[in-house]
Amino acid sequence: MRSYKPYIIKLCIVFLCFWGWILTSYAQKVGANDYFYVLNTQQGLSDNCILQMMQLADGRLAVRTPKGINLYDGRRFSLIPLPAEKAESITKYKGQTHLYADSQDRLWVKEYQKIFCILLAEGRLLEHPLDALSGNGKVDKMKMMRNCPTGNAIQDLFVDSRKNVWVVMGDSLLNTQDGNQIHLKKEWGCLQDLDTDGKQVYAFMDSGIVAVFQKDKLAYTTSAYSAAEAQHYRNTSLTVQTPSGQFYQIRTGRDEKNKTDASIFLHFNPETRKYSRIFACDYILHTLNMSSDNQALISCQHGYLMFDFKLGTTPREVKELSLPDGKSLTTGINTVYRDKEGAIWLGTYHDGLIYVSPMLGLFFTIDQPWWKSGWAIAGFVVFLVILVGIITLYLRREKKVNVTNADSVKDNNPSLPEDSLLPETAEAINREPELILQVRALIEQHLGDGEYGVEQLAQDLCMERTGLYKKLTALTHTTPVAFIRSIRLHHAAVLLQEGKQSVNEIAELTGFSSPSYFTKCFKKEFGVLPSEYR
Repeated sequence: MRSYKPYIIKLCIVFLCFWGWILTSYAQKVGANDYFYVLNTQQGLSDNCILQMMQLADGRLAVRTPKGINLYDGRRFSLIPLPAEKAESITKYKGQTHLYADSQDRLWVKEYQKIFCILLAEGRLLEHPLDALSGNGKVDKMKMMRNCPTGNAIQDLFVDSRKNVWVVMGDSLLNTQDGNQIHLKKEWGCLQDLDTDGKQVYAFMDSGIVAVFQKDKLAYTTSAYSAAEAQHYRNTSLTVQTPSGQFYQIRTGRDEKNKTDASIFLHFNPETRKYSRIFACDYILHTLNMSSDNQALISCQHGYLMFDFKLGTTPREVKELSLPDGKSLTTGINTVYRDKEGAIWLGTYHDGLIYVSPMLGLFFTIDQPWWKSGWAIAGFVVFLVILVGIITLYLRREKKVNVTNADSVKDNNPSLPEDSLLPETAEAINREPELILQVRALIEQHLGDGEYGVEQLAQDLCMERTGLYKKLTALTHTTPVAFIRSIRLHHAAVLLQEGKQSVNEIAELTGFSSPSYFTKCFKKEFGVLPSEYR
C-alpha cells in the first residue's frame, strides 16, 4: 500500500516556502529597514495630524487630533469632538497636549490653559469638566476651595500613576481622592509634572527642582541643574515613572545666548536623591516613552531616538521611514507611544499613525494587507481543502489495510513451520518472549470458546488491536489469527493422541465452529486427517 506521509510532509514544506517567499518579496518591496501599518483618514481617523495618544485600561487607543479624541479598538475609529466652548480654563498649564486616565474611567485632555473631560463608559464629553471632581471623596473641601477667592480657583490638574486626580489651586496641591493637601513654595517655580510611588509625592517644577513630600510634609528638594542653567529648560516637561520607581524626564526650552532650541533628557533616582544627565541637544524633544528601566523612546523634529541603556547613553536616531507608497518620511513625527503588547505607535503631523508590529517586526499598510487579498484567502482555502482530503484518504486506507490484515484468516494465510509455530518442549516454551507466553496462556484459558479472537485478546492484554497485530506478527512471522488457530490445533493434536474423545468432541473442545472446518484446518497444519493422526 502506498504511504501518503511523505507527500503530506512535502506539501506542507512547499506551502511554508511559498508564503515565506511572499513575505520576503513583500518586505523587500516595502523597504529594507522599516515595515509598518499606516492608519490615516482612509481608515476612519478624523485627521492625519496626531497631537497625542495613550492606551486606555480596556486596550483601546485614545488619539488626539485637531478634531477631537479618536478611540481605536483595533478595527475602527470613533470620534468624540472637543469643541472649544466645552473646555474649562486652567491658567497655570502652558504646555502641549497631555492625556490622563483616572480611576473613575474618565479621560482628561489637558492643553494650553484649558482642559476637557470625557466619560469613557458613556463616550460623552462633560459640559463643565471640573465639576466632575465634586463627586470625589472630599466633596465639602473641594466645594469650599472652589468657592474661595479667585486665587484658589483650579489652575492645573494632574493624574498620577495610581490614577489619583490632583488639582493646583493657588499655592496648594490637593489630592481629590483622599484630601491630602500640599503647600508649594513660590520660589520653586511652577509645577509641571507630578507623580507618586505610593509612599511619597514627587512635584517636578519648571525650575528643575523636584520637591518630595511624605503625605503633606516636605521630605526634601533637589535640582536637576544649576539656577543659571534652569532658564534653558523652563518651557515644557514630561516625566515618566518606570515599574522600579525610577523617574525619567525630558525638558525643553530656549538657549538665548546661542539662539537655538534646547532640550535635555534626565534620570532621577529617588534612592540616591540625585539627577543624572543622559542626553542634551539643540532641538526640541516632544514625547517620552519608557518600556523598562533599560529602554526609552523619544520623538523629536528629526524622527525619534531609541535608547538602550545596556549599550550606553548614545541613542540610535531614526530619521527616515520608508512609506508603502514609496514616499520617505524624514520629519514630522510628533509623538511616540509603546502599547501594552510592545508595539510602537508613531503619531505624525501630516501622515496619520504609523504602527510598528511587535510580533514579526513587520509593518503593513492597512489599506492593502497582502493577507487580506482575495488571491491570498483563496490560495489558503484551496491548500486546506487539499490537505484535509489527502489526510482523510490516508487515514481511510490505513484503516482498511489494518482491518484486512487483521481479519484475513483461514485459507489465505500460510501456516507456520512445525519447528517454529509452537515449540514442543517445556524448555523451548520458557525461551519464548513474554508476550507470546501471555497470548498462549489466554488462548488456553478460552480454548473451548470459539468466539474468543484477536479483539478480545487485545482487550485482555490492554493493547490496541493494531499494536497487538504489529508486535505479534514481528515475533511469530504470521498473523495473530493464524497464531491463535495454531495453538488450538496443537492442543487438538495432544487430545487426539490421548484417544479419549472423538474428533467431533475435540473440535468442540478446542473452539472450532464445526468438525468439517476443524478437519480442513488440521490437515493443512499437519498434513494428515485428524482420524489418521491417532
